[in-house]
Amino acid sequence: MLLTSENQTLDSYAPGLRERLYDHGLLANEGAGSTAVADWSATGGTSLIVPTSLGGAGASAVDAVRFQTAIGAVAPSLAAATTMHHLSCATLFEAAEDASQDERDLIRALVEGGTVMASGFSEGSPGGSVFRPTMTARRDGDDYLLSGRKAPCSLSRSMSLLVASALVDGSERAVVLVFDGAEGLSREEFWKSPVLAAAESDALVLDDVRVGADMVFLTSENDPDDVHEMTGYLWFGLLISACYLGVATRMVERLTERDRLDPKLFASALAEVETMRTALHAVAREFDEGARGGDVSARLALVRWSMRDALVRVQSMVREAVGGFAYMQDPELAYAFEAVQVFGYHPPSRRDTADRLVRWARGEDFRYV
Repeated sequence: MLLTSENQTLDSYAPGLRERLYDHGLLANEGAGSTAVADWSATGGTSLIVPTSLGGAGASAVDAVRFQTAIGAVAPSLAAATTMHHLSCATLFEAAEDASQDERDLIRALVEGGTVMASGFSEGSPGGSVFRPTMTARRDGDDYLLSGRKAPCSLSRSMSLLVASALVDGSERAVVLVFDGAEGLSREEFWKSPVLAAAESDALVLDDVRVGADMVFLTSENDPDDVHEMTGYLWFGLLISACYLGVATRMVERLTERDRLDPKLFASALAEVETMRTALHAVAREFDEGARGGDVSARLALVRWSMRDALVRVQSMVREAVGGFAYMQDPELAYAFEAVQVFGYHPPSRRDTADRLVRWARGEDFRYV
């Protein structure tokens, strides 16, 4: 079994989740009636990477990568969607480093309550940043009025809380918490592709949503160098990569179940998967050892760059190994072929990353924010 350690990690942090996902099967997990998000929430997956000091499971980056890889193998929509939840969690517990006790108590209550969090951070754009806010907030007495749009926004239908970045009064950056049901918060259909549709990636629209000051974490002062945001993006990069590593690993694993198998073709596909796994785990271990900032971010960017090409090669080799009849008669495998392609659509763009990598190789600090 190529996913033994990953499955063991999943079982350790979310007992019963793997059984539920495999009992339903990949197509049901990816379908319109999917219960995968509810299963994940019910089995304790929401607190995975949150430190124990804030009520979480305190998983290491290596364990979190294994956890997401195991989920990606059988429920890629869930793995992709929950990566955004974990990004929101990371943003909050990074902000808690400089937060008041009341703010830390709030974060702990959210974590211990199993709150499902959607991420309202900005998408990548050419010449822009995945963390520069696209939402705006303005002070109105003791409150703030938040406006903007996040599309796509994973977990848009299951979320209890939106964790968004915003520019306050045109100058200060902030992390803002908005509970589902707030006046002025609405949803719009966005994701029309059947691939990864169960990630619930529709649009959230905010029109002067009133938010109390206790739900606004101003970051311009406590994170002037964007270290917390960079750390959140490291979590995102590791976990979104793990999602697609899981899809690819399961494709290769399924080749071992076939009676007729070209050993050389299998070994080539297996080598691609194991190389991706080794590289991703190396960055995760570096993170667990305390690495933060530009250099580890650049190495993760390079891993993601190489994975994009490696995933295409794995998909191509598995297609060749199984042949046309298997493709026609195995809808799970056909779905996996399509799902693995989405890896290349996650921000930042290759164009933006390439420019930053060139500058890093020339001795400049690597930064996304």
